[in-house]
Order: sequence, then C-alpha cells, then structure tokens
Amino acid sequence: MDIKERLRQPMVTNFFFLILLQGMNYLLPLLSFPYLVRVLGVERWGLVSFGYAFIQYFVMLTDFGFNLSGTKYISENRDNLTIVNRYLNAAMIGRLLLSLFSFGILIILVFSFERFKGDAVFFILYFGIVWGNVMFPMWFFQGMETMKYMTLFNIISKALSIIPFFLFVHRPEDYMRVPVFYSFGFLMAGFISLYLIYKKMGMSWFIPEFNYVKFALKDSSTYFLSRLSTSLFTTSNTFLIGIFLNNTAVGYYYAAEKLYQAYNQLLLPFTGVLFPHIAKSKDTVFFRKIFRKISYTNIFCLICAILLSSYIIQIVYGEGVQDSLSVFRILLLACFVTIPSMLLGYPFLAAMGHPKFTNLTLMIISFTHIFGLFILAIFDIFNIETVAGMVVFSELLLFLIRRYGVNRFGLFK
Repeated sequence: MDIKERLRQPMVTNFFFLILLQGMNYLLPLLSFPYLVRVLGVERWGLVSFGYAFIQYFVMLTDFGFNLSGTKYISENRDNLTIVNRYLNAAMIGRLLLSLFSFGILIILVFSFERFKGDAVFFILYFGIVWGNVMFPMWFFQGMETMKYMTLFNIISKALSIIPFFLFVHRPEDYMRVPVFYSFGFLMAGFISLYLIYKKMGMSWFIPEFNYVKFALKDSSTYFLSRLSTSLFTTSNTFLIGIFLNNTAVGYYYAAEKLYQAYNQLLLPFTGVLFPHIAKSKDTVFFRKIFRKISYTNIFCLICAILLSSYIIQIVYGEGVQDSLSVFRILLLACFVTIPSMLLGYPFLAAMGHPKFTNLTLMIISFTHIFGLFILAIFDIFNIETVAGMVVFSELLLFLIRRYGVNRFGLFK
C-alpha cells in the first residue's frame, strides 16, 4: 500500500480532522482565557470558572455515556443506515428527556442553596451549554468516521462564541455576559450539526418506538458510570474549591488546571480515532506501536514544560496569576502517567472487550479521589496545592490499575 492509499484511509483522514478540531479548540480558549483573567480579575474569573465547572455535571448527565456507547454502536452498524438512523433518533430523544430532567434539578439547586442564590440567573444562563451539547452528537460523527463537516462548522461556531468576549466583555461587571456567549457557541454547534446530519448525511427524523429509546439509554448506562466517574475526578476539583474556599482560589487553581487539561487533550485526536478502529479491528500490534511512541514523546515534552513552566504561566496569563505556578508544576507531574493511562483506557481496554473493567477503574479512582479531597478538608489542609497533589496520586493509581488489567487479560501478548 503506497502513501497516497494510506492517506485515503478513513482512520487517517479522520485523525487529521480531529487534529484540526482539537487545535482550534486549544487556540480559541488560549486566546480567551488570558483575556478574561485580565479584564474580569481573578475573583470574577473564579466565579466564571466555578459556574462552568458546575454546569459540567449536567453536561455529564445528558451525555449519559453516549460519546462511548454511541460511537461503538454506530461504528459496528454503520453499513446499515436504517439501524443507524433509528439509533440516532432514539439516542437524541433519550438525551432530550435527560436535559429536561437536568434543568429541573438546576432550578431546584440554584434557588435552594445560599452558594447559588446570589447568582441564580448567572448559573441558569450557563444551561445553554447543555442544550447545545444535546444537539451536537459527536458520537455519531465519530462512529460514522466522517469528521470533515463537523470539524469545519464546529470551529466556526466556537469562534462565534469566543469573539464576543473581546467585543463585549471589558470590565469585571460584564461577567454576566460570559455564560451567554458560551451558551451561544454550543447552541450554534448543535444547530449546525443537526443540519448536517438530517440534510446532508441521509438521516431522517422520526420518533422511534419507546423500546428503542429505552435500549439506547440502557446500552449507554454502563458507560455513564465511567463518564460520571470522570466528571467527579476532573470537575469536582474546581467545584469543591469553590465550595470550601472562595472564588479567588478557584481562579488560581482553574488557570493552572486549564493548561494541564489542554496538555492532556492533545491526546484526544488519537483516542477519538483509535477507539472505533481498535473496536472493529482488534489490532493490538498497531496499538502497541502507537502506545510506545506517544509515551516516549510525552516524557520529553513534559520535561520541557516543567523547565519552562514559569514562562508558560507568564506568557499565557500575565503577572496576575503567578500563584498558579506551583499548582501547574504539580499537575504537570500527573501527566507522566495520565497520557499512557488514557491510552490504555477506552481506546484499548474497552475497545478490546473490557469496558466493565475500564469503567470500574474510573469509579474506584474517582471515589478514592473525592474521599481524599474530603479528608483534606476534614484535617484543614485543603488548599489548591494539596488538591493538585491528590490529582497526581489518583492519576498514578489509575495507571497502575489499568496496566494490571492489560497484563491480566493478556492484551500485550
């Protein structure tokens, strides 16, 4: 097979589009976050970050694991468009019902607890992110391995959500506009993706029998536990800092965490392509080669990042968030195991037929992590540095358990 034929393969093509999508998803936040920190101040930036972390629980609930179960199901059945169409509509209806349930929970929470009452409208405005996410079935595009149009229009819609920050957010009092623009971007991505699916990709809208909706939700429920665990592991750090400390502490921690997450998300194009490919081909030899190359590259990149960490913080955020530097350095240590752990998870263990074990590892680590955070609070040593330290401990434990699973199931033999 010559180079031109290899480049035409769906996995290679989709990888390049995922790289482009992820690159723009990186670039736009890296332009907007430093700007928002400067014009809002650390305290208001912390409130904005706390609200964004809070709404991610509802995003997680409405995703309900479809980003994994939907990708797998559609990838396995994409040659039968009738089955794909029925599953798509059933999943969309299921997620719509979950979004209505989520909105009810949000209303109850923001008007029942003092932490939210003072900014109730602010938190409600964030819910547009949830609606947009429900309308944007990335799992459909990944399962069909057709990322071209999704990538193009997602970049356009995300850009439309970022540009208004620079035009209409100029002082701390403008913080209420931030969730509006975030919601606008996600809603645009949702509307455009629905147009592509039902007008350009041969799908048709109809209401399937409730049994199919029930099947889609039940099939995704196992993966939901994994997504729940992931959300508890990632989002809860910022959320609990907002609960136990204050918005300023959230601002410092979130600034460092976004850079840490940005580094980890460099892997998403690989995992997004590998999961459907490995699920279908079971090509362990190919995976091992990719795993080794990425792991060695990761070590080199992290050493450089740690040595240049003070310059990275200063270049991205300026002088106002130097208190984030220690947190950033601690979180970078976690990346030595986070990257290989992510590769061993859904792109490999789950795709090779062990999703329950993969889910179980996340559940164990997530609840261990949350338990550890509460222990820090009980002994009055809860601060942004110790929270980052818990991330390192939890990520290391997750990697060791997943590596044990690979050996247990003999997947590298």
